[in-house]
Amino acid sequence: MHRFFVSKEYINKDMVVFEENIKHQINNVLRLNSGEEILVFDNSGYEYLVELQNVNDRLICGNVRNKTEVNTEPLIEITLLQSVLKSNQKFEYILQKCTELGVKRFIPIITSRTIPRTTSSWINSKRRRWGKIICEAAEQSGRVILPELLDLQFFNEIYYSNHELSVILWEDEKIESIKSALSLIASFKPNSKLKINLIVGPEGGFEGSEIKHAKNTGIKPVSLGSRILRADTAGIAAVSCIMYEFDQFKS
Repeated sequence: MHRFFVSKEYINKDMVVFEENIKHQINNVLRLNSGEEILVFDNSGYEYLVELQNVNDRLICGNVRNKTEVNTEPLIEITLLQSVLKSNQKFEYILQKCTELGVKRFIPIITSRTIPRTTSSWINSKRRRWGKIICEAAEQSGRVILPELLDLQFFNEIYYSNHELSVILWEDEKIESIKSALSLIASFKPNSKLKINLIVGPEGGFEGSEIKHAKNTGIKPVSLGSRILRADTAGIAAVSCIMYEFDQFKS
């Protein structure tokens, strides 16, 4: 069944009015008809079964047939701090797949080796498309809460003290694996709602001074193994490791 995110202000008790972009999908792309049912969520943790009414070019609305509280969010709250990549398409792929995997929020970051000459205005020009990709991935994967997309940060501004674990992927780390770091916190706080920061670098990796900064601010360098993963693979692999370690793939 087709799923759509609809802002709360468009849901009034038993009636849903669809915004222009969703109206286009329903009418012109999917060619749905009055009487057909869809699922709608509004970022509140609820999912609505909606019967379409008045499917036409001017207005599409629907009647709410059922409202259900749905819990598809993982127990682990992951914030992915991903360096902006040379290829915007690869960065978008990370947003899509990590939304499907359950990441709570995304923070694009700039590091010493970030290749694009990225500015806040450049990021702002991408935000609408990135938000659309996150929304569509949430719709597809059955999530009822949209991941947050926060503002651009520079690497040397990163500092976290209110999270149980902050890790940075570093190919030169020879001692601490991501599994050992996760196992330690899992045994210390079993079955708890944990907050984890995951920091992933650009195509050229991190400079030594950045790793030193990370260590000085309580961020733990970890390895994903002896093979060096591409920048657009590493974050997805690490998020999968975290979800697996905390048993978040169970039904």
